[in-house]
Amino acid sequence: MLKLFYDYKKDARTGTMELQATPCKDEFNGLAAKLELAIGARVMLTRNIDLSQGLVNGAFAKLATLVCSPANPTHVQRLGLDLDNKNPRKKSGSDNLVYLERSEENVTKKKGFVRRQFPIKLAFACTIHKVQGMTTSSAVVSFKQIFQAGMGYVAVSRVTSLSGLHIIDMDESKLYANPDITESLNNMQKSNLEHIMPFYHISQSLDRDSTFSVIHHNTQGLPSHIQDIQAHHELCLSDVLCFTETRLQGFVASSLHLDGYTMFERSRHVSYTNFSDMARKDGGGVAIYVKNHIVAHEIRYVHHVTDLEFVIVQIEAPFCALIVAVYRPPTYNVKPFLDNLTALLEYLEMVDIHPIIVCGDFNENLLYYGKKPIMDVFTSKGYTQVISAATTDRHTLLDAIYISRPQSCLHSEHKRQSVHSEKLVKVRDDKVKTCSSATLHPDGDLCNRPLKEYNNKSNNDRSHYFKNFKVVHGET
Repeated sequence: MLKLFYDYKKDARTGTMELQATPCKDEFNGLAAKLELAIGARVMLTRNIDLSQGLVNGAFAKLATLVCSPANPTHVQRLGLDLDNKNPRKKSGSDNLVYLERSEENVTKKKGFVRRQFPIKLAFACTIHKVQGMTTSSAVVSFKQIFQAGMGYVAVSRVTSLSGLHIIDMDESKLYANPDITESLNNMQKSNLEHIMPFYHISQSLDRDSTFSVIHHNTQGLPSHIQDIQAHHELCLSDVLCFTETRLQGFVASSLHLDGYTMFERSRHVSYTNFSDMARKDGGGVAIYVKNHIVAHEIRYVHHVTDLEFVIVQIEAPFCALIVAVYRPPTYNVKPFLDNLTALLEYLEMVDIHPIIVCGDFNENLLYYGKKPIMDVFTSKGYTQVISAATTDRHTLLDAIYISRPQSCLHSEHKRQSVHSEKLVKVRDDKVKTCSSATLHPDGDLCNRPLKEYNNKSNNDRSHYFKNFKVVHGET
């Protein structure tokens, strides 16, 4: 065992600092009067030294080595610590240790005294207050000294598994919450959780063999949001995912493919023949993902459609449908856009496969009372727009879903989603993440019809029904 104490006093005659035979008894600013250490001792830092190396107040470590002065082997210059929580940015040494030097503090109660000591203390055990925020694989917890509400919970919740928790001096009465907190929780307004996962609940209430779902998202940058999409709790339930404003350019990285889906995409740069200035701009683009069990192929080129960001997927089995994703940039003049859109709709009509579902961000506010030329074109071709709620934080409806046979609609809604803070810079000022949905039913009224009306039909009554379609629209 090594005893370390280094208190100095200034010699009034020579002006030099002389080591004292015995230290001052008091502790000063985290510097102990005396340390009794041995290799392997558990210690805890009592000061913030170097954040980059993990040398912070409250950090736990094991004493691994002592670095002594070459001139005086009994004088310890540095301590080599093996930290419990290692920092990958550690910059000292190649032995996975961090090295701690002495700190200096004036001993205020004795004029002329200076303490030079390592800012650590023994920590084979420590108080519950000191381990708040700590995570460990195992711990021994004593309930003997618990005297406040919540202390017991803090203590037992430090370990990562139940097998790593060892309790001594067990006393169940020490496990209690602050009564003021309990009262506040009981008085909180209870939230309705039924609409947190609406698409999931709708999917569970329908026969998956006779329904087909489509989700539309304005991603505002697919590469920036692909991890959000992969982690989303409801997107994977959809048969088809339609994404607009993907901002893809040429080669599509494998990271942009979704497990269980086949991807069809079209970038802005190959979508314009007569508007080269538009083709050169970044942004735009569309993509459609189709579940692997669905037989589908892309219709790549359409006669007279030369300047339009679109992708068409023809579904062949186990049902028939045409799914289209369209994006109109806000700077794209309406006249040429309408010419190309009209040619596209005329082609889709000639293919004669229904229903036709056209999802897109058309940058035309459908809640505006004035003229809506894009919607008028769809209406003239027999389409109905099924989204009725605003899809932006400015209460505009720019993102629409048009359906060729609206009598098939079984359900529609729009869902607001949270914005991930690290992606906020990628979001336009007039956008907020929203999600809208529509479910198609071949023999019912348009949208929001109670699901139980359809579900309560007998199997015989359902036998003449076509395939049902569910369409969901949203923005990221």
